[in-house]
Amino acid sequence: MKITQTRDIRTVNRWEIIRRILHNYPISRVDLCALTGLNKATVSTIVKEWIDLGLLTETERGKSSSGRKPILLQPVLHVGYVLAIDIDVSHIQIVATDLSGERILSRRQFAISNQYFPSVYKQICQALDDIISEQPPSCYGLTGIGVSVHGIVDLAGLIRFVPRLGWRNIDIRTLLEERYHVPISIDNDGNLAAIAQQNIDMDFTGEQQEKPDRTYQSVAVVNIGDSISAGLITNGELLRGYHGFANAIGHHTINFDEPQQCYCGKFGCWEQYCTDSAVLAYANQLLDEPISSIQELVALIRHQDPQAKKVLEYFIQHLAVGLTNIIFIFDCEAIVVSSELLSSLPYYLPEVLRKMILPITQAEKVVLSRLGKNGAILGAAGQAIEKFFHDIAGTETIPS
Repeated sequence: MKITQTRDIRTVNRWEIIRRILHNYPISRVDLCALTGLNKATVSTIVKEWIDLGLLTETERGKSSSGRKPILLQPVLHVGYVLAIDIDVSHIQIVATDLSGERILSRRQFAISNQYFPSVYKQICQALDDIISEQPPSCYGLTGIGVSVHGIVDLAGLIRFVPRLGWRNIDIRTLLEERYHVPISIDNDGNLAAIAQQNIDMDFTGEQQEKPDRTYQSVAVVNIGDSISAGLITNGELLRGYHGFANAIGHHTINFDEPQQCYCGKFGCWEQYCTDSAVLAYANQLLDEPISSIQELVALIRHQDPQAKKVLEYFIQHLAVGLTNIIFIFDCEAIVVSSELLSSLPYYLPEVLRKMILPITQAEKVVLSRLGKNGAILGAAGQAIEKFFHDIAGTETIPS
């Protein structure tokens, strides 16, 4: 038992050190000691283990106010890669990234041609095979696959329900593991977008972004596309709920009088009013000429088309209701919204805030996501990378 406990402590320490390096590189051993609370001997020993594995390297000396300049450490990011899959209700995006989760090596995006799962799975595998064949040889090769699903995923990683596709109880994790023989991470797009929002300081192009003034300990990240989901962070941790469905916020009822049924079987779901497809459907009821994209609607709004502005008012009104409900249920510090329509017209965000009815808090911080549509797939890549490093930290064959 004592040996097991010692091994567990070593695993925790190894993981904590590489985790800190991944999020703070380049970094000195001294700063690692300060961040982790570990002593110099432990940090030096574990750093050498990661260097021997080819996953960490020493780089140029850092700045010093006095005395000898410290040698800085940074991860070796080109020795392997991960694949990230974003399964939306109408299309799929797949990217390969290096072990930073930020440098894109390959990308594929395609429409779902047939909603039947075996057909979609075949499309996914063909794209994965193509991307894998394009990657040059590396020390670790493909280290993992992260999957983002715009639907309900339970705690075991089973896709329980994707209303728009009619999928129920899909075990894509096992299928991918058996085919590609690497660890598979899978989660809902809202959860993954929240993880990316909390952990990633770079945008999808790799351009450095200004860090926020503070990290919120209680935040809701709301993804609006052809579905609506949310990632809920409380006390710095992801809130999943008893079954893992805590983020299925798009299917809470905001209109009891809605005569049309939602894809989920209920009536008056938030998704029936604020998803991109719902907004476009409403726009085509009002406009003389049909449109097929949010950007076409944005162009009409910018030209002050009266019917297009009615559509925007419709969207803002229902968005405000849903966000207000999140605040009363979750009582978060802030809400981060990812919406193509609102991101294209950010000067309408104050109008959303004016429509929100908040008799208790009086006001709430609502901001637009700087990751946009890329939040979920970035989160999927990051989750696969963290699993790779975490699994290595726990292996007994790591050099000592």
